[in-house]
Amino acid sequence: MNVFKLMRVVILLSVLFVILVSTWMTEKRMAAWERPILVTIYPIIADENPATRRFVEQLDFGAFEAVNRFMSEQSRPYGFNVTPAFRFQVATTGVELPPPVPGQFETTAIGWWSLKMRWWAWMKDWEDNLVSPDIQMFVLYHGLGGENEVGISVGMRKGRYGLVKAYALESMNSTNLIVFTHELLHVLGASDKYVLTTGEPIFPEGYAEPGRRPLFPQHRAEIMGVRIPINSFSSVMADSLEQCKIGRQTAEEIGFFARLNKP
Repeated sequence: MNVFKLMRVVILLSVLFVILVSTWMTEKRMAAWERPILVTIYPIIADENPATRRFVEQLDFGAFEAVNRFMSEQSRPYGFNVTPAFRFQVATTGVELPPPVPGQFETTAIGWWSLKMRWWAWMKDWEDNLVSPDIQMFVLYHGLGGENEVGISVGMRKGRYGLVKAYALESMNSTNLIVFTHELLHVLGASDKYVLTTGEPIFPEGYAEPGRRPLFPQHRAEIMGVRIPINSFSSVMADSLEQCKIGRQTAEEIGFFARLNKP
């Protein structure tokens, strides 16, 4: 190997090392909950329905502060009060869609999609003229019906971004916030706590009150279980974040216990 090739390898390895260290430090800082996590919200008009555009253009993004109220309330049982958990900044409304998410069992396609998505998210950060955030959340607004109706939402810890499929309806704002918070917590390390094939919460980690007697009906949803179990085989969607809870396992995954145990 000549000296020029060696220098190129050293430079590339150095850049990779810096990226890995920076990523590790950012994740460690976010999990410490010592200061607000900066989140950029990207509102995207995801269909050609004029009503969708009107909805997004009139949307009060102050509604996302409900997520901070939820996090403040949910951190208290774990021995501290995170206020505010997040600092939100909103990018200009866009119409460009991210790379389409493949099926959850298409392993090869998911790997390729992840690379394309990370590049797409990086380009959005470069173009938006905002402070570079800790987390990017792309909220895709759709109307009811049609080919582009809401599909799956995802939150990726690697890359620190989330895709939220949301309904462009005032009556669905509360449900949109549940999905937004669920995916945001994925980015912070929380795992799903429902059966992927049925959507039913997993006992006990997917239940807000696993020790309740009688067990059913539950009155709240564990935020990563999403739904409220009403019996052993069926559940209903929570109406708002006020009906949701951060359970013990989720709290551990996102760093609440690490914060509690700090000297």
